[in-house]
Amino acid sequence: MNYADTHIKKNSNAEAAFQLGLPGSEIATSQVKPGKRKRASRAALPTLGSAVDLITWVTDGVYTRKEMKLFDDVGQAYELLLARMEFSTLGDDLTQFAERTGYFEEIDSRRTLHYYLSAVKGKGQIGHGNQYLTHWFYPYKGKYHGQMIKALINFMGVKKEGLVLDPFVGSGTTLVECATLGIPSIGIDINPALCIVSQIKTDSLSLNYPELSRCLSKLKPLDIFNYFFGQVREKRPWFLGFSQLNQDAKDLLAEAWKWHLPEGFIKELPFEWRNFLFLCSLHALSDHTYLQGTNKERPFAEFFIRDLNEYLDTVRDTYAVLHDRGIKIAQPKVLFGSALELPLPPESVDAVVTSPPYSIALDYVKNDQHLLDYLGVDTSELREQLVGLKGRREEKLRLYEEDVRQSLIEMHRVLKPGCCAAIVLGDVVVEGLRTNFCHKILSLAPELGFREAEFIRRPILGGFARLRYEYIILLRK
Repeated sequence: MNYADTHIKKNSNAEAAFQLGLPGSEIATSQVKPGKRKRASRAALPTLGSAVDLITWVTDGVYTRKEMKLFDDVGQAYELLLARMEFSTLGDDLTQFAERTGYFEEIDSRRTLHYYLSAVKGKGQIGHGNQYLTHWFYPYKGKYHGQMIKALINFMGVKKEGLVLDPFVGSGTTLVECATLGIPSIGIDINPALCIVSQIKTDSLSLNYPELSRCLSKLKPLDIFNYFFGQVREKRPWFLGFSQLNQDAKDLLAEAWKWHLPEGFIKELPFEWRNFLFLCSLHALSDHTYLQGTNKERPFAEFFIRDLNEYLDTVRDTYAVLHDRGIKIAQPKVLFGSALELPLPPESVDAVVTSPPYSIALDYVKNDQHLLDYLGVDTSELREQLVGLKGRREEKLRLYEEDVRQSLIEMHRVLKPGCCAAIVLGDVVVEGLRTNFCHKILSLAPELGFREAEFIRRPILGGFARLRYEYIILLRK
């Protein structure tokens, strides 16, 4: 895709288009009282076209809908704002913008790269926001949208030689987006099972589908299923030792294959192929666990065979689009560690994009119990480490707030001056009370050394019932 010959319009106000206004700043303390501001006089009413043209607003008057097009499913206020934000940072170079944007479908009648990436459909995908590529591998509650994360990374202006950190990496959404943008990233999580999931999801972007397909065509899916679940195996307790953190997820996987997975023909396959089949088996285990007793229940082996076929479809289409579009994947690093004590030097990170766990409302250990049990992980010790699961009732909220504060201190420490953290957090209900940690974080920001703080509110339409709004909190060091 080449936009080298495209005329680029300059926006003289682009640099100031999106300053983050910290309460107490010049912007926030304007002496003009509500109702006293005067609008600039207009010689005539605006044309209907300019009044309703979203592209005109998103690009601050630089382009119109004749020249650019948003995805058809981009319509909520927060999506339009994020589209405007990513354009404010990258819009002066249309070649780069077309390769990186998350919310624009076309530029001068040419498809953007996100159009092709999001065309690799995943299970449950609606539109272009999430579940494309390997995002849908392994069901995980509470994850955010890849499209939104891409736009935030774009707004922060992270370059390909930069570094993005997700200290609560969960199922790896941030890492998948960074990988396809060609930006190095580090993901950290205290839950070893999620470290394994994130590592395999991102590694699966680089699988050589023709070679993998030829190998698997010689194997029977039922034999693969029986390797993981059809034989009695000795379950070894896996005491990971939370006093010795910062292990690479690849080392965790190597340990799992050596001590916690059965002997057999699967171990003769290349490491990444074994891991791919392992994640597929864990996905089937999750389906089997949560769909028992529903109208979607089916024999365990059927879940596995269905998931394996769908995983292979995704790997095939991912392989094709990456090669057709000439995309080089940036391999992330996944660490089993703590967001409260990051294993990174000061001022080493260009952006933080993360979402602290909703553990005060959603028990992530219970949610992944089947996975943790399969691996033999001691969950009692994990509960004592996971942010949001410590304590009970009022103490639980207090400890959660303390841990969020400590994680912010660590984010500030590792961020380079002038760089931003984006924190996605919902107003969960705990013991009948709706929390407002967005307000708490904004209040803490100046004390912790952040010079700007803002937020975007996103309404939750359906989905997890305990959330009414999700907040995108932006902090600049």
